[in-house]
Amino acid sequence: MNNNFECTDCEHCLPDSEGPTSKGICLLDPEFEPYLEEIVEFDFSNCHHLVRKKSFDFNCRACSEFSHAEYIEIIDSDDSGEQEHDIDLRKIDFKNLPVEPYLQDLYSSSGSKRQEAVESLGSLTNLGNERARDVLLDFLKKLGPPENLEQARFKAETLRHFHGQESNQDLLELLLSDLENTTSNNSTRKWISTILDFLGRAPLEQIEDRLQSMVDRKIFSHRLKKRVLYVIDPMNRDYY
Repeated sequence: MNNNFECTDCEHCLPDSEGPTSKGICLLDPEFEPYLEEIVEFDFSNCHHLVRKKSFDFNCRACSEFSHAEYIEIIDSDDSGEQEHDIDLRKIDFKNLPVEPYLQDLYSSSGSKRQEAVESLGSLTNLGNERARDVLLDFLKKLGPPENLEQARFKAETLRHFHGQESNQDLLELLLSDLENTTSNNSTRKWISTILDFLGRAPLEQIEDRLQSMVDRKIFSHRLKKRVLYVIDPMNRDYY
């Protein structure tokens, strides 16, 4: 291995935060294994103490497990013809990347194209691209309350891209509306459970009044009512 390589050039090294930083973590560390799916989306909510403990200066010399970070290849046309360039992914301004290329596929009749567009926009959202977040939120609104298992699963998968957005009032309004208007049955139960899990991480002052109003209007079954009350007051174990 070339000893001049640094951890910052290794595909196993990930920055320890989304903002400017000179520290990172090594994804090969076995202690991170239970959190890998969350970590690669910069969701450290379940392991922030571990990330803080394990972070290091990623400009240090790489170890024997070094694997060079992948690059993307683009074609750039100019007066001299087509030229190929290697672009370092770490130098791309993901926060300001245009989202227009994904819009057509997002509203395509092809389920696979929609899924790919959601994944791409979700990745940009997690990288701080506010335009991607707004487009994905608008798409989620237009889907409306699910009526079958496939729709419920798709909405649940789309919502997972909003980690870290638990105080987004527009998103909370959407979820509260869906919670009130989605008919609870075997097909939609996954979506309702996903909503309640998300609301359980939201600031209580932003959701408490709406949830209590739903409880008071008796729109929930006995079992679902207990789950909603638990979101309002998780310290009260009597709800279970």
